Amino acid sequence: MKNRRITNLGMTAIAVLASCVVSTTQAAEILVDSSILDRAMDVIGSKNSDSAATQEEISRLANSASSTFEEFKRENDNLEALLVLNAGFRKSISIQEENIEALDQSIANVEVVTREIPLLMNKMLSSIEQFISLDYPFHVDERANRIAFARAAIENPDVSIAEKFRQVLVMYQTENSYGRTTETYPDTIVIEGVERDVNIARIGRVALMYQTTDRQVTGAWDNNTREWVELPAGDYRTAIQSAIRVASQLDAPRIIELPVLAPESAQ
Repeated sequence: MKNRRITNLGMTAIAVLASCVVSTTQAAEILVDSSILDRAMDVIGSKNSDSAATQEEISRLANSASSTFEEFKRENDNLEALLVLNAGFRKSISIQEENIEALDQSIANVEVVTREIPLLMNKMLSSIEQFISLDYPFHVDERANRIAFARAAIENPDVSIAEKFRQVLVMYQTENSYGRTTETYPDTIVIEGVERDVNIARIGRVALMYQTTDRQVTGAWDNNTREWVELPAGDYRTAIQSAIRVASQLDAPRIIELPVLAPESAQ
């Protein structure tokens, strides 16, 4: 009995000792696992720091890329605006080149025009002078002075070509206006070799009449015979007197029977 108890007690001690040994070993293992965990945490922390730095770099690069893209868009918009502007300039330059070419052609023709204009103006003066000599004899001195003035301008080397031509055109315009106007004015004419003070009534270029200031003699210009002819006083005295008053704007315009030459067929 005693031996069995001792044996049982020894087994119990061995079991307790074994438990202590196992506990010591586990504790050692736990200590070992804790150091490994610390190192792992250090590695994880380092990785997290690296990840944060990497994320910051990525964010920086993303912001930089965004800024670069925005700058690219601005520059691209500027480029498109410059291309449109350049296209407009090219079109303007093309039009200006065409104008320059036209001006060059005009300048090349200036010499020809300058050489031919004096001849043209002389022909125009000769024609209008001949026309006046065949026209009704109204404002004879005034019209002759106008021709002389234009001719003097043409012969004056100090007067420009443009001014010379303007003088000729003004004379033509003035002569043209006589065909559509009426007027009356006092004048002195020769009737049968005697100078008489008369009132002249001009109706365009279809009639030129006179009446002496005492209203005793009435007549008209006969352009076929190129002379003044006396008209029957009973037939035309009142009519021509009325024409003088109408031309003087003393009476309202009305139909008046006047001595008018019949038109002739053009040759």
